[in-house]
Amino acid sequence: MRVNPLLPLFLALFCALAFLPAASAEARSAGESWLDRPLTDWNRSRGGQSAPLPEPPAVPDIAAPDICNEQMRKPVQPFERALVARGWKLFGPVQVFGPAQVVMATSGLDGMCRPLGFQVFVVWDGRYAGTLSPVAMQARTDGALTRVELISPSRLMAEFSRYAPGDPACCPSRTAVVNYVLQPGESPTIRAEEVSHFRPCPNQPAEPGAPTGGGQSAGGAAGSGGSDRLAGKRWTLVEAEGETVNVTEPFIEFDAANRRYTGSDGCNRFSGRYEIQGARLRFAPPTRTKRACLDEPVRRLETRFNRLLPQVNRFEMMGDRLVLYAGARRLMVLAARSSD
Repeated sequence: MRVNPLLPLFLALFCALAFLPAASAEARSAGESWLDRPLTDWNRSRGGQSAPLPEPPAVPDIAAPDICNEQMRKPVQPFERALVARGWKLFGPVQVFGPAQVVMATSGLDGMCRPLGFQVFVVWDGRYAGTLSPVAMQARTDGALTRVELISPSRLMAEFSRYAPGDPACCPSRTAVVNYVLQPGESPTIRAEEVSHFRPCPNQPAEPGAPTGGGQSAGGAAGSGGSDRLAGKRWTLVEAEGETVNVTEPFIEFDAANRRYTGSDGCNRFSGRYEIQGARLRFAPPTRTKRACLDEPVRRLETRFNRLLPQVNRFEMMGDRLVLYAGARRLMVLAARSSD
C-alpha cells in the first residue's frame, strides 16, 4: 500500500493543534487569574450601566466540522439569536430556573471538540444580565469553567479549574467555586460575591503560598488580621452523636480573617460564614456543590454531618479535639490536623 509522504507531517500538525489547550494549561501558572484578585463587578460600567454583550474573541477554530460542529445547537430564543448574530456558537444545554437562564457559547473549537474562547451568559426574563467570567476561557486551562448550576432564580454557583505549574492538563490541582447573585429588573445584572478554593484530594499538598479556602468580596480584598483557636488546622470528624467514625472526610477548615469556613462533607465541598464569640459558635448556611454520592455509607455520614452542623451553637477545645454542642447536647467531635 502506498503511503502519502505528507501523512506523517499532517498527523504531527494535527496532534500539536489538538493538544494546544493542554500545553497552555502547563505553561500558564495560577496567580494570573481574576480568581486570585479582589472581585470586581465587570458586568457594570463605572457609571453603573450594564456592560454590552461582548464580541467573540478571535481564536483558531480548528475543529473538524463533521465531528465537532454537530455538538453546536441552533438558536431558539431572541437572546440566543443575538449571540449567533455576533459570531458566537451555542453549545451545551440551557439551564432555566424561573425567569433566569444560563447559556453557553464559544468562539471556536479545538481538534478534540473542546471550546476555545467560550463564555457563560446569564439572562433574566430574556434580558442580558452578564457573564460568569470577565474574560473568555479556553478549555483545560487555568480559570476555565467546568460546571455551573442555577441554585435559584437569583443564585448561581460555578466551578473553575485552577492549574499550578506542572499540573497535567487532565488534572488541575485546585478548583475554584464562585457564588453569584442575580439582580433582576429592567437592567438585570449578575455579580460574583465570593470565591473559595479547594484541593480535590485532602491529602494533596498545596503549592507554596496557595490558599486552601477563604473568600474574596466584590470591591475589596479578603480581610486580614485577627485569628482564633480554630484557624490553621483541618478539623476532621472522629465522632458523630457518640458514634466513633474513622474517615478522612467530613472535615472543616476555618479562615479567621474572613470569618469563613470551608470543607467537605464526604461527597460535596462547601463554603460559608461562621460567627464566634467566646465559646459560642454558629455556622451560617453554606453554599455547596451538588455532586451525587453513590457510596451508601459515605452518603449516610454526609446526611448526618449536614444535619448536625446547623444545630451547633457552642464549642469546647479539648487538646487536639474540637467538640461541638447544641446547648448541653454533644453533637460531634473533630480532630485537629495541620492544614499546611
